[in-house]
Amino acid sequence: MTGQSTSQRVFRRPRLLAGLAVAAAVGITLTGCTASAEDDQKVITIFGEQGGQMDLNTNSFTRLLEEKFDVDIDFQTTGYDSGAATEARQVSLAGGELPEAYMLVPWASQFTQAELQRYGDQGVILPLNDLIDEHAPNIADALASEPGFETLATAPDGKIWGLPQWNDCYHCSYPYKFWINTQWLETLGLQMPTTTDEFFDVMMAFKTGDPNGNGVADEIPITGSAQWSIVPFIMNAFISNSFNTGAGANNQPISLGLDGDTVQMQTMQDGWREGLKFLNKMWAAGLIDPASFSQGGDTMQATGNSAQAVLVGGFTAIHPGIGVSIGQEDGRDNQYNPVPPLDGAAGPITTYQLPSVPGATFVITKAADETEQKIIMEMMDYIFSPEGHLRGQQGEENIGWRAPEPGDVALDPDLEPSFFDLPLDEENEADYNGNWGPMAQVFDTAEWRNSQVQPLDIYTQEGFERRLFEATDLYDGKESDAMFPYWNLWIPAEEASELSTLTTNVESNVATATAEFVTGVRDPNSDADWDAYLQGLDGLGVTRYVEIWQTAFDAS
Repeated sequence: MTGQSTSQRVFRRPRLLAGLAVAAAVGITLTGCTASAEDDQKVITIFGEQGGQMDLNTNSFTRLLEEKFDVDIDFQTTGYDSGAATEARQVSLAGGELPEAYMLVPWASQFTQAELQRYGDQGVILPLNDLIDEHAPNIADALASEPGFETLATAPDGKIWGLPQWNDCYHCSYPYKFWINTQWLETLGLQMPTTTDEFFDVMMAFKTGDPNGNGVADEIPITGSAQWSIVPFIMNAFISNSFNTGAGANNQPISLGLDGDTVQMQTMQDGWREGLKFLNKMWAAGLIDPASFSQGGDTMQATGNSAQAVLVGGFTAIHPGIGVSIGQEDGRDNQYNPVPPLDGAAGPITTYQLPSVPGATFVITKAADETEQKIIMEMMDYIFSPEGHLRGQQGEENIGWRAPEPGDVALDPDLEPSFFDLPLDEENEADYNGNWGPMAQVFDTAEWRNSQVQPLDIYTQEGFERRLFEATDLYDGKESDAMFPYWNLWIPAEEASELSTLTTNVESNVATATAEFVTGVRDPNSDADWDAYLQGLDGLGVTRYVEIWQTAFDAS
């Protein structure tokens, strides 16, 4: 139910381990009322991604598709680890025998927009427009009903080289929420902070007031990690931003924003400098975990789970399970609740990001003949149907999901309940190998996601999604007009390589300099240090970086 970054998914599905295994092809003679003689011995090879105990070649949903479409599916598989999955996909593309199709998971490995244009121009992958018109009415309806999905899928030349997954994950749309220890607020008699000054005072009280009550000054007011930066939530009080580091950046133009219709570097504006001054003030006061810019997510969470005491006052993350394990015996995970956007120079604003990833998880290659193209497209179209979507993503009824019962309430109470996601039975192969999981998460609209049954108690593991839904209500609608919608923009193929280099150089420099300004290595109050930072970005080609994105924005 939750988005790609949400570890709450482990309550339904286990954490999926990376792996790399290529399955051997098994040919069978196909017969059936829809199969012609030329379909005999037809085997369709698909490159897919799986994890845990899942085996796509023996998966019951795979078997259902084989029977329904009179075809033998041979999966070449890799795991969900991004590095290994990307390497495996690239090896597959460079090998002598292409699969007929790729069906991927966006947070493991998918085709970028640049790859779609390059492989499309080279004839490696096929345009899907005609195939959709002729064989995929459900996909055609999805593109027509969700303009954002069509925009994401359609290249500037009008071709659809592949389909992205549309995942209208409400809580994922506002990823930089600040989760504060409200038990500490209550212990110290403090109110929820609403301004930067109040936020500073609360964190100082967390540091000095012994809110965990163990008589030791061991509290860490704010922590973070290389993946979940301390910066964006606080910085939004000074200037609209999408800043993050590590996994959060994903080689995207997170430093950019809009001034009207003009693209600009938010991280070069006066508001950014003022935010750095405030963060540096917090650092100098000892309110920020010294490991915040360097530690990994596991270490960050381990601090939140410390056996000696509850140590952490707050952190920025998409959900509280990033900073503390959910479902702990002492209930500490229920102490963390969202702080609404702070009111500052830029007003109470937050960061919006489209939860669907630009690019494509589904493509058909030149290895597929016309009959195979038709079958592959019809199979994908079935996954876009209500029946196929539910079966492919959730599994069989009363194994992976159940129908609503009297008294059940949808995540969005205004919607009619659709189904209840049953807990995973790791001993039952019909459950753990009964669906394609995230690979079938092809068109999760807001209605699809928010009509699912969720318990009303938000502080149970089962009600975790409702907890996130209600937290997001505090952020919804507070995004700024300065938000830069890079996800809707396509870069010309001939500029893709240049932009990739510029993105790496510019965004890496910004991330490093930001950490240095916050921690005092550079002084944000020094004009000389600030000017040196700006000049450094100029030397890395920031003007050209902005120019490429401005051209793409103007063309959109």
